[in-house]
Amino acid sequence: MKRNKYGQCHICGKYGPLTYEHVPPRAAFNSNKAFMYFGKDIIGSDNFPWDFSEKKGKQHQKGLGFYTLCGQCNNDTGSWYGNAFVDFTYKGYTATFNQKNNANSWTTITLPDIYPLRIIKEIVAMFFSVNNPNLSTIHQDLQALVLSKGKKGISKEKYGFYIYVLTGSIYRYIGIAGILSITGTTRVLSEFSAPPFGYVFEVDPKNKRDYCDLTFFANDFNYNERRTINLQIPILECNTYFPADYRTKQQVMETYIKNKLFELQRKRL
Repeated sequence: MKRNKYGQCHICGKYGPLTYEHVPPRAAFNSNKAFMYFGKDIIGSDNFPWDFSEKKGKQHQKGLGFYTLCGQCNNDTGSWYGNAFVDFTYKGYTATFNQKNNANSWTTITLPDIYPLRIIKEIVAMFFSVNNPNLSTIHQDLQALVLSKGKKGISKEKYGFYIYVLTGSIYRYIGIAGILSITGTTRVLSEFSAPPFGYVFEVDPKNKRDYCDLTFFANDFNYNERRTINLQIPILECNTYFPADYRTKQQVMETYIKNKLFELQRKRL
């Protein structure tokens, strides 16, 4: 007999039985067998990040996801926002089909007749599932946005929700992490990939120009409002498990070789 999983719902915060939340929704090309690799599977390996030959990982038979939501939150978000996100994903594939060979450049895509507010709410809900339950507790304004079907509006100064065209060899699911840049600026980000796009959530945004900013989806549209949206969007490669790392495979291999040479030089001293 299958045992129920219990815990705190990542959206409403109530404790009880948890349901399996697909991230992204199953109908958004997330219904087939897949493997998920965790830090313990990766750390210490001498292989390149895209080489899974010696990594065990966890098999997900019917798509990637997590036991994170109570039944009501799963049903509500799925019925209110899920179909709009699936439609957005299909139209995203059409718009980016011929673009993925142009990594590390920008392009313009057109997404016809979509529901912007519903889409951003589903994206927020997915970030809740990627992170631990404290995220919705700390950011109750985002929690309220998802729990109230018609609610709109979030602070552009407090939050950034971004998107990019995904290419490369790795999909990422990364909870909130602090990233220190070479300029000394710390960015607080969470990131996940749901082809054809990658999604980034930033707290206290530092530079929204790095990505295509979707935050206006939450502010400029109503629940039943459909629009054709044109987006200026970057095409970025994901070849490592580090958040906001969009190096090409060639750049990753060059860094690997430099590090190995440095290690050899230190051993000779």
